[in-house]
Amino acid sequence: MAQKRQSQEEEGGSWMDTYGDMITLVLTFFVLLYSMSNMDQSKWQYIAEAFTKGKVSSTEVQVVGEPQDNDPTAVYDDTIPELDEYDEIVDFEDLYMYLKEIVTSHDLNESVSVEMSKTGVYMRFRDNVFFAGDSDVLLDEGKYILEIISDGIRQVNERIYAVKVSGHTAGASNSDVNEWNLSSGRANAVINYMLGLDACDSDKFSSAGYGKYRPVEDNDTEEGRRQNRRVEIIFVRNDVDFTDPNVVNELLQLEYGQGFVQPSNDDGTPVGGGETEETPAEPSRSDPDRVYVSRDDVLGQR
Repeated sequence: MAQKRQSQEEEGGSWMDTYGDMITLVLTFFVLLYSMSNMDQSKWQYIAEAFTKGKVSSTEVQVVGEPQDNDPTAVYDDTIPELDEYDEIVDFEDLYMYLKEIVTSHDLNESVSVEMSKTGVYMRFRDNVFFAGDSDVLLDEGKYILEIISDGIRQVNERIYAVKVSGHTAGASNSDVNEWNLSSGRANAVINYMLGLDACDSDKFSSAGYGKYRPVEDNDTEEGRRQNRRVEIIFVRNDVDFTDPNVVNELLQLEYGQGFVQPSNDDGTPVGGGETEETPAEPSRSDPDRVYVSRDDVLGQR
């Protein structure tokens, strides 16, 4: 009887040997896989610094997002330009120089223009800077440009009276997109993004979509259409001289287009002739019923 019990105990212990051998083989297999793998040094550095310092230096780890509706092979330079002399922007002259420096340092002279006049600063962007074709969704490159210029705008917020953003199309015949909706949508997209950046007081913004009806070049040529597809941002300063007829003329053209203000003689008749159906004569300067344009009439009351 004792011999039979001993035989059963020996048979019961044999499966443990097989199980142990199997676990050893599995462990060996995973050790082999681990030894054949390569450690990602950048990830290891990121994890190590996150635990040791609590943060990661932006100069050592860069996260690059995929541009939305953009060329997937494109790589954008997201380095902040060194503009030490414009760290403190105190007036519109500084703002103008800051914006000009951004355009030059980012090699945007072919697609972005910056001008300054008595009323403020004018920026014109070719539509491919901000948007893909027939789209009013901001591209990543456009968002970045708005972020940079907003850094300067924010510093002169108190000196800004109004910011007008206008969208323009070229009326391509092969597109089914409504040009009014597209031009308005693009202007609104720019404003909404700038509002998110807290670039300027929200009540200073206004938008307009003009479709193809305010071209700067001939719409019959491809180059002209490229110039006409644009977004314009105008920053109106709050210290303009509204008694200056050139200022009023400029603001009226901004609001109503180049054809709204016609050159006239001293008596108010159009240059080169009398009254016409298209261009009625303006009241004489000595006319007691003459209507004078005020600041709020030109820019809209708030």
